[in-house]
Amino acid sequence: MAGPSTDVASGSAEPSWLDTERPAIRPDVEITEGLHHQPLAYDPVSGHYTRLSRSGAAILTALDGSMTGREFAVRASGAGGGDGSTQQVVLAFLGELRAAGLLTVPPDGGRDTSAVRFARRSHMPRRPLVGSGVNAVLDPPAALLRRAPLPFGLLWTAAAVLAVWGAVSVLAAPLASGGPDLSLPVWGWAIVVCSMLLQTGLHELAHGLACRYYGVPVREIGVGLLFYLVPVAYVDRTDAHRLPGRRSRVVIALAGVAQDVLWLGGWSALSISAEGRFGQLCVLMVWLQIGLLLANLNPLLPTDGYHALESAMGTLNLRSRAFTALRCRVLREPPPSWLAVRSRSRQLRYQVFGFVCLAYALLLAVFCIRSLLVLFGGA
Repeated sequence: MAGPSTDVASGSAEPSWLDTERPAIRPDVEITEGLHHQPLAYDPVSGHYTRLSRSGAAILTALDGSMTGREFAVRASGAGGGDGSTQQVVLAFLGELRAAGLLTVPPDGGRDTSAVRFARRSHMPRRPLVGSGVNAVLDPPAALLRRAPLPFGLLWTAAAVLAVWGAVSVLAAPLASGGPDLSLPVWGWAIVVCSMLLQTGLHELAHGLACRYYGVPVREIGVGLLFYLVPVAYVDRTDAHRLPGRRSRVVIALAGVAQDVLWLGGWSALSISAEGRFGQLCVLMVWLQIGLLLANLNPLLPTDGYHALESAMGTLNLRSRAFTALRCRVLREPPPSWLAVRSRSRQLRYQVFGFVCLAYALLLAVFCIRSLLVLFGGA
């Protein structure tokens, strides 16, 4: 799962500190580049990345503490040939830079979550299990993969073949036989639990290995409670924000999913040929693997599938933007300013993604209901 980042927006109120304080960029803040060479401000204290426009990055680097915020805004708007509205935009932007903690003027009352909206950590308390030392463990296999011919291409080919095999086995075994049999002996349930724990660990290591393959440092690996309720494992791959290409980000996001598909293929192969109690165990594992994949590709939650889609489309806050675009389309509401300035093709992509999310929710609901009916003898 992804780590923290922020997205500076406009629209904060004009505070009095702009008349008294002389803001400057914090000396430890690093200006770097991310997807499509878009400027990013990296805060080494919080570990956050703040996405900036090129004009925003120019403003941030020009702040040297030699003038008050209002004096700077007046000079910036005058240099750009702007009017009073331009000055207000600069003042608002300075307020958001302060709220993001990027200036020598500390934030007033903490981070302004109305201005800083992207991927806050508050939805999932975390407990790290392994720190950055895991990079030393992952570097040797990552180096081998870099020397191998098309390692990820071969992995995806194998995963695709086994996925087809898994689909055939689902039709041939679990559904045809009425679903999995839960009356397993103790040793069977021990295999189920140990297998899922091992798979979870390898899933996260696959993300970490993909990070090291592209030179992205892994900050930590640990466990957390998604929305304070659902136990999950995670790899903090925050620094993948520095990668300029979409493909590398997609590979990192889906590396764990590819490993899960390999597990599905393996259990599917066993379920076709195995008999007796072990055959029942294999059928149950196929069902669990399918449910795991459906959950991990769910575009309605901050899952690997959702992060891969964001990376592929080169955007942030994809889900909320998509539902806003779809609502405006269906209800014929006037679009907000950020949507109105987007091209028609971009607006259409947002709408399509919103529709796909709704369709996926329906598919997941049908699968869950079907599974419950099968498990409890209703089918």
